[in-house]
Amino acid sequence: MKLTEEQKEFLKENDWDIVDHDWGNCTWISVSPKDGAIFGELCETFNLTGEGEDIKLLVIGTTESE
Repeated sequence: MKLTEEQKEFLKENDWDIVDHDWGNCTWISVSPKDGAIFGELCETFNLTGEGEDIKLLVIGTTESE
């Protein structure tokens, strides 16, 4: 999934780094119940039941401290 120019501008305005890859500035991550407390936190944050096999998150953009 590639970012649109509007999304890139929004990230830049908020001091996020734009990663130049073929797939854009995003990646999928998966968190399962075996990941422990973080799985529970994500379920609570996103109001999920936790009954599924995992939670998939699309992470867009990065920022790094100097």
